[in-house]
Amino acid sequence: MKLAAISKNQLMLFSLIILAAGLTMIFTAEADFWDQMLERPLELRLAPAPAVLLDFVNQCNAAAHNTAVASSCSMPDDFLLDLQRAITELPASIKAKLEPCLLGVYFMQGVGSSAVTDVIALANGELLGAFVALDPQVFLARTANQWATWKENFPFQASPELRLEARIADENSNTRQAALQFLLLHEFGHVLTASRELMPDWWLDTLQIQPQDHYTYLPLSWEINPQHQILPQARCDFPLRDQLSYYAEPQIMAHEMLATYQAVAKTNFPTLYAATNVYDDFAESFAGYVHTVLMQQPYEICIFKADELIFSLSDFWYSPRSQQKRKFFADFLAEEIAPRQTRRKVDTATAKQLVTALSAVSSNVDNDIEPEQTTPFLGLAPFLRANIAGIDLRPIGQAMLAQANLEPDNANLWMNLATAFFSIKLNESGLAIQQQALQLQRLYALPAQQQPARCCVLVLMAEGDIAENTPIDCLLEQSNIDLLYYYATTAAPLPEPLPAHDALMVGLSDSMPNREILQALDVLLQDWPVPVINQPRAIPNTERSRASQLMQDAPGILMPLTWQIYREELMGLADEACCLADIFAEPAFPMIVRPVGSQAGRDLAKLSSKADILHYLNDVHDDDFFLSRFIDYRSADGQFRKYRIAFIDGQPFAAHMGISSHWMIHYLNAGMYEEAAKREEEAQFMANFADFSQRHAAALQAIHQQMGLDYVCIDCAETLDGELLIFEIDHVMVVHAMDPEDLFPYKQIHMQKIKTAFESYLYRLTGSIPQAQIHE
Repeated sequence: MKLAAISKNQLMLFSLIILAAGLTMIFTAEADFWDQMLERPLELRLAPAPAVLLDFVNQCNAAAHNTAVASSCSMPDDFLLDLQRAITELPASIKAKLEPCLLGVYFMQGVGSSAVTDVIALANGELLGAFVALDPQVFLARTANQWATWKENFPFQASPELRLEARIADENSNTRQAALQFLLLHEFGHVLTASRELMPDWWLDTLQIQPQDHYTYLPLSWEINPQHQILPQARCDFPLRDQLSYYAEPQIMAHEMLATYQAVAKTNFPTLYAATNVYDDFAESFAGYVHTVLMQQPYEICIFKADELIFSLSDFWYSPRSQQKRKFFADFLAEEIAPRQTRRKVDTATAKQLVTALSAVSSNVDNDIEPEQTTPFLGLAPFLRANIAGIDLRPIGQAMLAQANLEPDNANLWMNLATAFFSIKLNESGLAIQQQALQLQRLYALPAQQQPARCCVLVLMAEGDIAENTPIDCLLEQSNIDLLYYYATTAAPLPEPLPAHDALMVGLSDSMPNREILQALDVLLQDWPVPVINQPRAIPNTERSRASQLMQDAPGILMPLTWQIYREELMGLADEACCLADIFAEPAFPMIVRPVGSQAGRDLAKLSSKADILHYLNDVHDDDFFLSRFIDYRSADGQFRKYRIAFIDGQPFAAHMGISSHWMIHYLNAGMYEEAAKREEEAQFMANFADFSQRHAAALQAIHQQMGLDYVCIDCAETLDGELLIFEIDHVMVVHAMDPEDLFPYKQIHMQKIKTAFESYLYRLTGSIPQAQIHE
């Protein structure tokens, strides 16, 4: 899907907001406004929402497909007075907790809910605090119990027979002020979770959330699974929990209301809203503890059939099921409060220094495509190197955004910025930024760091994120090979005019949007005057189902057939409308499922039964999936081992080895950085790779012959029966020598072999120097 380019009048918006699905944050290069708010008493940190908050809420609503549009609004004096009193009358311990971190409560219309909370950070990544954006329209004509009843009914479709009422105030205190106070307590709960190690911060990429991570609040009701998802513990889960939806279309039938509340009453969630996710669990629990225990106010849910009371939920905080959480909040509010630190001001000059520093990592060579541009095109390598080194790329991306405000026609800067956004998993914004760059130009030069260059390779690329193209610059760091990246389209598959080059490499992947480009290139490149690496007609062989078919008769290879299946067919399996044998030739659970087009393990899951299919489809909303049989490839010691092997002109090289107790192995989360024993085993594998390649010589040769690609990689394993189990074959996998040498001293020599082999292959193709003999 193509996204509209960023217009120049949108630049300030992008310079302040980072937003993607499940990942939000506002960066600022100027902290004075927020610091001034922190100097005020809490009840005076009230103001109309500034433009950046309006833009932020509108982007959040758009990302959630919410039609609400935030706009500024004026505040009636009596409403402002109610809001001030709601904060003033909070217990002193609560106000003390909020004093160093609440950046204010701001008013706007069209929030899309009662209120939202998020964080603001400096350009260097330092957290300033959190703000609350509140919609006065929700409260203008509602008392406390009316508001609570309105909110509590959201998950359920209306019924003339059943009536749900919520009570959070006695008759003499059933006021708008009481409604505002309970709502603020919920939002202040969110404020107090930011960067406190109670649970994963909500702005983190899900891949950063690990099952072994330690949090103090999360284990009370939740757990982190190997797919980096936060799910309720079995004792806290119940039917229809995953269909709970507030401030949106109701998903639960009215006749299921009673059973839903009866189910939540058996858990340690204080309210139904708390069962939706760990963040609202904390916010609801915090609000309920303060409201009920500290302020001695009621909380009760009643369900009536006609006028007969058939269910009542109350007194959670005085029941045995609240014991863990009641102790937690008593201890939490008794903790000593750290004093607020003076914030360091970050100005545009500092931001530009960050950009310059990152540019220096990559190259000191000016870009010769647009001589007036002083910003070099960086490619992916420096960003990947920074990621692996643990450098926070968010402030660097923010610094580039600040510079882009000053240089809106700097295509190299925009393309670097897109790569920075992709590197921190903000793909939607990255795609929009990439479009801005491509509207300015489609050809980007990445000069060799060793000059003069031996040869120049024109690499054909496709629009898209990091997984869309061959990251060849990561392999060729510090080389003497110039790279020219051209972003091809169906209408213009080759650059015009054509730049001088010694070889051409087809780097774009076999995704659906690229099929027409590959077809056009297949015709254009048949008699190309310079060597072509990875002919376009061979790229479709990497498609998962096609690759599995090609490998079926290959000697020594086990690669289960992969089928593409539509959502309706997968749902049919879950509903038992059909069985696996009706669709597939080798039906058997467990199965592996992933969305078509997904990379890096996104929504990859193992299905052990038909029941798992329904749970999977409730969480994943794609329309097309790949399905294949799961092979248990554990070694004799119970560990899983996955190898990445790179082929250059048919010759295999060891790229890395990951070892994990879980079947889904990603090198970064397999414990390779943490466990010396695993690194020692990887070192032995790489040193003795000749033995591996000899054992699987026929299989490796078959892969090269069947795929027809000059440069390609595989992720694979060895089964206990000695077969080579293939997970994936592709030319867009990352091969690099960026792991820290103090932890991985053995890697450089082996990665240098791959780099030298590729360089020698290019020299041989282009006649630059005599072929080097590479021995593995």
